[in-house]
Amino acid sequence: MNRPTRTTVVYALAGGFLVAPTAMLLSLYLPWAMAFKLALWADLAIYATLLARWSRTQLLSVIFPLTLLLGAALWPRTYVGFFFLLVGVLCWIRSGICFQGAPLRTLAAEVITVLGGAALVMVFGGQSTLSWAIAICLFSLVQALYFFIVPPNLRMVEKKTVAADPFDRAVEEARRVLEGY
Repeated sequence: MNRPTRTTVVYALAGGFLVAPTAMLLSLYLPWAMAFKLALWADLAIYATLLARWSRTQLLSVIFPLTLLLGAALWPRTYVGFFFLLVGVLCWIRSGICFQGAPLRTLAAEVITVLGGAALVMVFGGQSTLSWAIAICLFSLVQALYFFIVPPNLRMVEKKTVAADPFDRAVEEARRVLEGY
């Protein structure tokens, strides 16, 4: 199990069960729906920071999508739209900003993880605070499948020094192509 997968699993367990207490704390000062949306936003913001770090992407590149989502979280009466935007921002940050490459494979990974996670949220979420915590935890656990579907050599773009010799460059390029299959 590679590092992003392992950390996503651990973060899913911790983040899933910390969203509810965070929302309860925020609900002392804000309406419950807004507090819950802000807790989900904070959960995604931390995960986006991890994604940016793993992909060696500048943290500034994930600020705009997170700011857009924060605006939706603060906007009153945007519940369903916020959840769709949350999933869209997750996909945007993960496949559009942090881990670019192999578009068909990343599209398949996003569809599988988002639909699988959303199905689990629909089944387990909504009855109580504990059920929402479990649903968020399960959604996040399914997101770890992304790193199994998209192999590490397609995700992590290593910044290596290019060899001066054309033959060495061709060998390196052939090695990268062969490792992708």
